[in-house]
Amino acid sequence: MYIFIQNLPESAYGQNAELSALREVWLERKEAMQGSGEYQEFLKKMQREWAIETGLIERLYVWDRGVTELLIEQGIEASLIAHRGGLERGEAEHVSAMIKDHYTVVEGLFAFVKNAHPLSQHDIRSLHGAFTAHQDTIEAQTPDGRSVQIPLLKGEYKKQLNNPRRPDGRMHEYCPPEHVQTEMDHLVAWYGEWEAQKAPPEVLAAFLHHRFTQIHPFQDGNGRVARALATIVFLKAGLFPLVIRDAKRTPYIDALEQADAGDLRPLCDLFARLQREAILTALGIEQSVQQARHASEILASGLQLLKNKRDQEMVRRDEVFAHSVHLEGITSKRIQELDANLKSQLKESSPPGQNYASSFAYNENKTKKRDYFRHQILQIASGYKYLPDLSRHSASIVLTIRTINHFQWIVAFHGLGPVHKGIMAATSFTQFRIPREHGSGTDAVDVRPASPDFFQFNYAEPMSSIESRFSEWLDASLAMGLSEWQRSLARQLAG
Repeated sequence: MYIFIQNLPESAYGQNAELSALREVWLERKEAMQGSGEYQEFLKKMQREWAIETGLIERLYVWDRGVTELLIEQGIEASLIAHRGGLERGEAEHVSAMIKDHYTVVEGLFAFVKNAHPLSQHDIRSLHGAFTAHQDTIEAQTPDGRSVQIPLLKGEYKKQLNNPRRPDGRMHEYCPPEHVQTEMDHLVAWYGEWEAQKAPPEVLAAFLHHRFTQIHPFQDGNGRVARALATIVFLKAGLFPLVIRDAKRTPYIDALEQADAGDLRPLCDLFARLQREAILTALGIEQSVQQARHASEILASGLQLLKNKRDQEMVRRDEVFAHSVHLEGITSKRIQELDANLKSQLKESSPPGQNYASSFAYNENKTKKRDYFRHQILQIASGYKYLPDLSRHSASIVLTIRTINHFQWIVAFHGLGPVHKGIMAATSFTQFRIPREHGSGTDAVDVRPASPDFFQFNYAEPMSSIESRFSEWLDASLAMGLSEWQRSLARQLAG
């Protein structure tokens, strides 16, 4: 049975503090970058990726990530799709035409937002018509189970049920055609109310996207339209198109199913993470943009004004170093307490003639050991696809456990590069130390990340918010690291 859509409960979902702070950082720099060629090329590639991925998610075409990256770099061309995607020429031309339709849509979304036009059902139907300009039919099933192609209604609400059958045989029920108009009336009205109340963009985007997919007002293309509607929300907030790569298809569908069950938070969190990635990428090109425009800005604004503004910004950006020292203190206290408990327990577990032990170390920024784990930090950061900046601030906290092996769990704090923008990262990783074959000392081996993602913090986010997020990250990282230690013992003892 179809469940009618519900409005977003009052204050049900607060804003994502990390995204809010990053958005503030981005909006401070966005205006200076918008006219640059580098930024425009970045947006063009993002729009191509959006156009390609929104169809991949729906399985309108299928290929590996390498084909997508080629089309992002070189443009959406049928010849490239045929050659690298393994499609026949005619099919490649059809796919190329569909992707170009998608690209036209995302370009139109920027214009729509610029005109500050309130969202209407006419706009939504127009979006669907633009998405399906080169899609004339859809697959349907006859009562006896045969698959047939039927004409696609472009820009019109459905006139027949479009309920899909799940793999387990159950039917998922979308809104019946006779209720679509009323449901869409409610959705557009509620969206307008929450937009006027300035709901957090990730919450508003998730709400609009989910409720729209819950209705499923069109015969086909509902997912593409839903992602376009979410993109409108983010563009209005000064952020980026919602690009959901095919690699994220499973967590995306899982989040939608949890929203069906009444919990919108996973979808909000997913959207926030995707915007976080886009902002960090955009900030990564800021340095080259600033260099390209440096001379003209100096001439236009005056040397002294620029210097004063820069100095003010640098003072504010440097506040992140105090944030880092605070987080380092939290980590040190936690690991010292753990080390104190471990010492007595390891002593009791030591076999005769052996001395199992643990130790704690805090390599502060101003000490000679600040760069002790430089190689490991670069390796771990490469896996997370970011460039660490160790020049301004670098510190690490280490828990060492010596039993039948020599194990270390490390949390490292450093800038998020390539230049200082007031953003820092914390990474955690594990390693083992083994004696060198020649000479004294030990070498680090089997370096592995001890958290699903690195921890990002910046000068714009309140310390209370950073600390709350960090405590969760630290707990998860410590559990993951100690699990690696336990597995190593089990392997060695079994051997």
